[in-house]
Amino acid sequence: MTLAREKILDRVALAVGRDRIDPKTEAALTKRLNRIPTILRPQWDDNPVRRFASKLRDVAASVDVVDSPADVAKSVSSFLLENDVPLAVAMAPDDRLNDYPWPEYLKISRRNVNPKDVTAITAAEAGVIETGSLVLRSKPQSPTSMNFLPENHIVILLQEQLVKNLEDGWRCALDSSNGVPRTVNFITGPSKTADIEQTMEYGAHGPRRLHVILLLAT
Repeated sequence: MTLAREKILDRVALAVGRDRIDPKTEAALTKRLNRIPTILRPQWDDNPVRRFASKLRDVAASVDVVDSPADVAKSVSSFLLENDVPLAVAMAPDDRLNDYPWPEYLKISRRNVNPKDVTAITAAEAGVIETGSLVLRSKPQSPTSMNFLPENHIVILLQEQLVKNLEDGWRCALDSSNGVPRTVNFITGPSKTADIEQTMEYGAHGPRRLHVILLLAT
């Protein structure tokens, strides 16, 4: 830490009536941050796949639970056709998306999105059963803008990536990045707001539609 930064932080600490953290307290806080507690978490006996899909549908996302990689490609095509969306997508340059038999009629651009793109396809780090949330972290193979810029966001997830609680989702994001990623997004449903006259509007701050494809263990 630079001397100038230390002085600034010291002034901030003094202004809020806080002394410098002693080494013992700092070590305790560091240990606490690195060890996520396992107590006081919601418990349930539901089928995890059904619960996860139900939570997503409750927040206006569409969900397909499929049995094979070929079904993943079919689900993408069906979603685009049902919503009268062009058969062209920006697909994250993520190796996890290479093994699906994408149809020839689907125009795929393996790159980050631009303002003209209508649909993006990405993979997720985890799916949180507790809330129906998707965990996505930033990396060159999956830029964060793909999660927010297009009108439609399609996310592909494996059953083995389902985790019980939000805390587990953080752990997946950290473990998959070999450190602390620059950005982690927990996405629960499409973008929506009811700020204006308490009327629900979709696509206010991100995608209007979120389609999740969950591939069961094969």
